[in-house]
Amino acid sequence: MPEPVWILIRLALAVVFGGAVGWQREAHDRPAGLRTHVLVCVGSAVYTLASMGFGSGADPARVAAQIATGMGFLGAGTIIRHGNVVRGLTTAASMWAVAAIGICVGLGGQVLWVAGMATVVVLLTLTVLRGLETRILTRERLARVTVRLTGPPGRMAEFQDLLAAQGVKVELVEVASRGPDDGQEMRLRVTLPGGTDLPGLTETLSRLEGVVSLRCE
Repeated sequence: MPEPVWILIRLALAVVFGGAVGWQREAHDRPAGLRTHVLVCVGSAVYTLASMGFGSGADPARVAAQIATGMGFLGAGTIIRHGNVVRGLTTAASMWAVAAIGICVGLGGQVLWVAGMATVVVLLTLTVLRGLETRILTRERLARVTVRLTGPPGRMAEFQDLLAAQGVKVELVEVASRGPDDGQEMRLRVTLPGGTDLPGLTETLSRLEGVVSLRCE
């Protein structure tokens, strides 16, 4: 089979493998979706193919290392910080994995099997393990919440009511008074119900009017 046909097949595989992971991210409305993952996988494959044509004096491994480094900058663009909530880490990791899959596709030969199996493993990690996490983390766990509120004293009662609405049991409350501009700081020891999404809970609590800062740990 002519070389151009092999190259076309490898690029098509890069589109399929990257698209499979990207579709899963797109379906969950993540910062990087189908097109981004396809481009990452195809780009990694093209860089690898190009490095193999540099001649006997070239080292393709150095190109692979630079691809991994470049993915660090690209992945950082998918990570979003909202207050104390960090989103996009899993998507950044999936893009990093897709880049490795693209390198395997570019190398071709028996390594294509590695690319295919890695794609399956990544998809299982993003789908099956998500459900297992929810089932495994069914036990209640303790957490500490530190919040700074402004406004009338009743705002603190509203905050505790919101915690109760989320199924969170408040075990201990400590209030540290501050100046009128800084509001009041409240430290709580709480019991979280099993399967609680701590980043999601933090984001929900942060939306309450008067919340200046919030930390859950």
